[in-house]
Amino acid sequence: MVGTTTPTGPDRCGCKTWVDHHRLVVDATDCPAGGRLTNPTCRTRIVGAVTPRVTSIRVRVEAGTVVHPDGVVGLLVAADRFAALVEDHDAGLARRARRDPRGAARVAVGRRGRVADLAAETGLIEGVRRLASGRRGFDTTTELNPLTSAGGSRPMLHDIDDAGELDSAELRARYDERLRAVIDEHGVETVADESGVEAATVRALAAGDSPELTLDEAAAVLATSEDEPDAEAIVTETRDALLLGMTTAVLDVEAVESGINGSFDAREIQQKIEGRLPMTLDELAMIHGYIEERKP
Repeated sequence: MVGTTTPTGPDRCGCKTWVDHHRLVVDATDCPAGGRLTNPTCRTRIVGAVTPRVTSIRVRVEAGTVVHPDGVVGLLVAADRFAALVEDHDAGLARRARRDPRGAARVAVGRRGRVADLAAETGLIEGVRRLASGRRGFDTTTELNPLTSAGGSRPMLHDIDDAGELDSAELRARYDERLRAVIDEHGVETVADESGVEAATVRALAAGDSPELTLDEAAAVLATSEDEPDAEAIVTETRDALLLGMTTAVLDVEAVESGINGSFDAREIQQKIEGRLPMTLDELAMIHGYIEERKP
């Protein structure tokens, strides 16, 4: 078995990889990033090393061995297959699939034609769906997998009961209730300091108002609670929930644009779901509510 490696450096991957029967072995003992999937270079390397016959991934680090769960393996295999097939259609998306499988799935689901078909046929979208539905957390000590959902013990923004039966104002009010619970628990000053959100905005929420707030800011407020994952994980899971909701409801971004009465156009919707444009909580409520309404 011949391993492969990449030159090391402060932001580089020094992993050696090889396939042993149905197992991808990653020797990260000399890797400055430790073979962690939070490092895009390691993630790209591992995705590029998987083959269709790989059913498990074991990462060797100085402290021992990290075994990634089946759902992660399936997603990484699907990402590699998708990248190979989509290369001729969109080379940039192929590179993103190897670096950021979940982000690539968000891009693909909003498109029509061959790119969207390939995302479905290769199992990329289904791989994201399985991880999100499993709501697996990850151990920050061994860092099993940053691609999985790190769900907290209390509902996050996309877990609102009966969201499809609420209008956007009612749904936004439910988001505010969730944020207010964290503020009530930790106090305005603590939440403002730890989240980086303006103290005046946090005070307005605490007082029962509904100030303008982006998804990233709301996630930072939620992340103040020890019961929740970090802000980046909350934002990622919220965007994934929109993606998965669209696939379940068989919607593309044009259909969502029509469903929210053209409040903003399909291109903006796509960019907001991908994270290339900021999304306010009012916009999230419109998109989220319509998708939930259309689910079978």
